[in-house]
Amino acid sequence: MNMSASGLNPKSDIQVAEVRTFRLKSGQPFAIIGHNPQERLITDFWFGNFETEENFRLVGSHVCEMLKTGAYSYWMADMRHLTQSFYCSEDWLANDVFPRAVSAGLERKAVVLPPNRNLPAGFDSFGSASNAIRKITDHRVSGFHDLDRAYNWLFDDNLQAMTG
Repeated sequence: MNMSASGLNPKSDIQVAEVRTFRLKSGQPFAIIGHNPQERLITDFWFGNFETEENFRLVGSHVCEMLKTGAYSYWMADMRHLTQSFYCSEDWLANDVFPRAVSAGLERKAVVLPPNRNLPAGFDSFGSASNAIRKITDHRVSGFHDLDRAYNWLFDDNLQAMTG
């Protein structure tokens, strides 16, 4: 599976192979985890809604298990097409997932934010993603509106991150 960026910069052309697709009970996919072992990269690509907090947490837990292998240092979370809020899991991400990821060797995580549509809390995926990033007060995680910029920052210490 090719989940590369637009190709404006060499780092955004990183190819990832699908590792696992997470599906709703109906069979509809809501997240795909990919990886590129040569780049030490894990990706999670979200779309639509995940229906339950348990479904959302399955993806984060799976990424943590992959990081524990020691084979990965970078994590790209692409939430541009996510349509559901995960406000119930913001603290879990900041207080459980991120510390586990760092202790497993995570160097950086880039989050590509969904558009800000000013929706109510239960539907505001932008608000959830922004809040979760703010709760993680660590230079290793940053949010972006552009996939190319996210990839560039993920692999280059000299580029500035955009927050929230």
